[in-house]
Amino acid sequence: MPHIASGTYNVDPTHSNVGFEVKHMGIATVRGAFKTFAGTITASDTSLKLDGTVEVASIDTGDENRDGHLQSPDFFDVAQYPQITFSSESAQLEGESITLEGQITIKGVTKPISLAGTLAEGGEDPWGNQRVGFEVASTIDRGDFGLNWNQTLPNGNVLVANDVKLVVSVSAVKAA
Repeated sequence: MPHIASGTYNVDPTHSNVGFEVKHMGIATVRGAFKTFAGTITASDTSLKLDGTVEVASIDTGDENRDGHLQSPDFFDVAQYPQITFSSESAQLEGESITLEGQITIKGVTKPISLAGTLAEGGEDPWGNQRVGFEVASTIDRGDFGLNWNQTLPNGNVLVANDVKLVVSVSAVKAA
């Protein structure tokens, strides 16, 4: 059964991913990720806490024009709201399952969120560092955070769905 040894762990951005998925025109799922982010995991025998920050300007959907639109006031308004933050308030570990309850702030709006997924086995990497990891996901309504821009299509579908799936995969290294 996976276990996280007590200590502070720094998220390794080269082996982690903060991504999202959203339906486009009700037809296909567009996936994207934030390329610049940081976080820490603080673990003890009785608790686990994750704090993270995402730089919104680092959004990458594979289309520069779409990324520019997402950075604009129509969506994230990067000039005024450059970061997304998450801070867990509690964590439940049961076998390989993990659920993080916390607060996410997007575009200046803070809401509760529950992220659920799996905890990795962890252990020592080839360089002698202790690592932990997990993969969690949740779905949010982007309108709850003021990301309201949309366009109705002739068939009645909308260009961008309101539900956005957040997918986070973390590998973190224990601080010395």
